Amino acid sequence: MHKTITSLLLASSLGAAWAITPQMQLDSIHASLDTLSGNMESTIMGKDDLPLAVSGYMAFRLKNFHYSERSPWVQNDMARTSVDAVLNMNVVAMPNSYMTLWSSMSFPFDLSGLYSNYLGSQPTGVSTNDERVLYDHSTDFYSSTINEEMNFGVDIRAGVFGAYVTAGGVIWANASPLTMWERETAPRFAWQYELFEDEKTVSTYYKEKVFKPVKEGGRAFWTNRSFGGVFANFYQLPFNLKAQFMVSQPADADVGTRDGLRMYGGQPGELEMSGGYDMRGAVYHGRLAKEKIADNLTVGLNYMGVVFDKGIIYEPEFRSQWISYGEDATPKELNTHVASLDVKGNVTPKLYLMADVGVSITDSIKFYQSSEVNGYNKAVPTSGYSEDAYESKLNTPQVGVYVKAQSKYVEGWPMTVEGIFLQKEFYSPYSLSNPSRFATWRRDEAFLNGGSLRYTPNMAGINFKLEPTFNRGYFDLQYGQHRQIEDGLDVVWFNYRLNGRNMWESSNSWTKHKPLFVADSGNADGAAYIARTGVRHDAGEGVKQYRQYGGLYGGTWELWETFVAYENADQIKEEEVPSHTKWSSFLSFMGGYDIGGWFGTDRTIMMTLYAALSGLSTSFAPIAYSESQTDMLLWSFYTQFEPSVAVHPKFHVVGILGMETFRSEYGYRTNTPASTISTTSSFAETADSPAQFTTHYYEKAPINYLETAIGLGFDWDFAERAGLHVRYKYMTHSDELISENDWHSHYIAAETKVWF
Repeated sequence: MHKTITSLLLASSLGAAWAITPQMQLDSIHASLDTLSGNMESTIMGKDDLPLAVSGYMAFRLKNFHYSERSPWVQNDMARTSVDAVLNMNVVAMPNSYMTLWSSMSFPFDLSGLYSNYLGSQPTGVSTNDERVLYDHSTDFYSSTINEEMNFGVDIRAGVFGAYVTAGGVIWANASPLTMWERETAPRFAWQYELFEDEKTVSTYYKEKVFKPVKEGGRAFWTNRSFGGVFANFYQLPFNLKAQFMVSQPADADVGTRDGLRMYGGQPGELEMSGGYDMRGAVYHGRLAKEKIADNLTVGLNYMGVVFDKGIIYEPEFRSQWISYGEDATPKELNTHVASLDVKGNVTPKLYLMADVGVSITDSIKFYQSSEVNGYNKAVPTSGYSEDAYESKLNTPQVGVYVKAQSKYVEGWPMTVEGIFLQKEFYSPYSLSNPSRFATWRRDEAFLNGGSLRYTPNMAGINFKLEPTFNRGYFDLQYGQHRQIEDGLDVVWFNYRLNGRNMWESSNSWTKHKPLFVADSGNADGAAYIARTGVRHDAGEGVKQYRQYGGLYGGTWELWETFVAYENADQIKEEEVPSHTKWSSFLSFMGGYDIGGWFGTDRTIMMTLYAALSGLSTSFAPIAYSESQTDMLLWSFYTQFEPSVAVHPKFHVVGILGMETFRSEYGYRTNTPASTISTTSSFAETADSPAQFTTHYYEKAPINYLETAIGLGFDWDFAERAGLHVRYKYMTHSDELISENDWHSHYIAAETKVWF
């Protein structure tokens, strides 16, 4: 060691060697050795500290879609191949034992080249220029978009105090079920390799998804919501207290600007809440909680608010929509305030309880025209509207209650019971009570599987889950029954669970980060999905966030369809949407068994089966078994068989065989043949005798959809901390009444992910 240091120092001092004899140089070096050693050791913060650490992953993805039988609504998507890559890095620095700084960075790469068809990258048809395909497709015109946007933070610890502050484009956080919480309990199958899977070996991945599927918790079932802004979390305070505060100005909550309106709202994407600091709306959040009450309980007080700037009235795209098609032709903004008190923890070692009681209050700001502005009698330059001319009205506070209890008293037979009560006007935009997850949507709708998979306002009901495990297998049984508290519009939504994600990704309207576009909005030549009629609005009419057209809508990794269960064509003519108090029935079974022992091998051969019956009706139905049941508005059966084989601990094969049906004796289709446009108003009830009204024709078109899927894939750890994931699936869709909507499609996906 001494020789090495001596050589280095001699080399660095050659420039001055002519002035000092060699012996004098050696004496000087030996005299300073202790000092050099001390200086070197001063760069080490402590035996447990790392000055700098970097971790993350690099992923390459290839996707190919090919429609062997196409519907007109996918005519511009008959075949598509995309290749992209992403580098995700988490950088952590610890200057001392009391502070940690970190930054999350994502660098995407698009390797797909250019589209000659501009609709491939501009589904709204804004630009006619060829443009490079965007990573994870976005309707913004960025050179690239990103996975989880860059953010940074600092963590400070000292004694009984610990807190971190983070700021950036995506901040994941939760508080309580009725203020800031996500809930989606549909199963995640091994077939679907999620883009955000944490680092794990193939054998661990299959153990978690096949042997003991996780239905809540974990990255695939985060209870977190995503926001962009500043978040402070005081996770350790005296007296076992905790606190957190957030300020966010998300783009998707901005109903006043072009970007906000273009968003159309949507499901929770990793960039959903990405925002800036020049928006017309802001989200405020605060939570104060005390832990270790009666040893194991935590009690928290929560607040969530979404407040808009009254200057929104000066935004033409906000004001003009309300003026042309608003309530009383008057612009209106709705501010939301939610407060709740929650408790969670183990009441006994075998009984876990979570409960939340919340109150929501809406502050309705109604603008009016006035020439009196700030005491001066002068014309207002915005058609008589000013941020100073408004009426404010608070609604009657609306109550929400959520209770969840998990029991392990019966050995090997864990049970969960969930109860919900949400008044019709209870509105908490970022809680588990909001299925659309959009801050300004307060639409009266009903969802298939409502209550059992996702909650909505105007709901009361209960879920029961039984999830036993046994030697070489398990099964899960879930039953849910929920009822609307008051009458609600018969506007029905349902999502495609078997093939929905792939259908949505194949569309040129697909956008991961700005969802709920009409799924065929980018198609040319008037081609479109032939939808069942929704709430009638002529094209372009209505406030964008409140429109309820029928048809296909995309979400984040989802595809939805909506229609109105009209009872007769006269209701469409009169624009009268039927209204009932509806019931939601759900029954599902999921089971798996390892049959490897049957063949005398210790390799896992797991057979997994999932099946679910769902119904939405206007009267009580203990089990939904047919669309012909009394008062059944929509019925669905979904089943999926998934075999998986552990060929080797580092190589697993997985298959899929599934079908999904949607059936309803309600529903009308809208048609406008160019050669037969008429202004007559005669209506008919059958498909053989179409009805006419202005330029629209309506004919009865009950829903009878059948979807199928068959596929094969594998997951392979081909190197240490590196995997290859490949899937092929053949999908079909059949619409018995409207054959133009039928299609067959091939889907291929391959992903290589390398962790470091």
